[in-house]
Amino acid sequence: MTRKPASEMTRDRHSNAVLSTDTTALNKYKMERQLYRKVDQLSIDVADIQDSLASMCERIAKLENK
Repeated sequence: MTRKPASEMTRDRHSNAVLSTDTTALNKYKMERQLYRKVDQLSIDVADIQDSLASMCERIAKLENK
């Protein structure tokens, strides 16, 4: 964990939690999170396409064997 300068840190008045006020780091985190979510969705889509192709291949094989 890296130490942040005191100017980028503040305390919450109610919970006394230490909070970062570095908006650049927050925006970077949000972009990375969005990218990971996109990759995860693409992985799901590829798996669905593979299942569909396997199903179509099975149907074609059944039709050829008639």
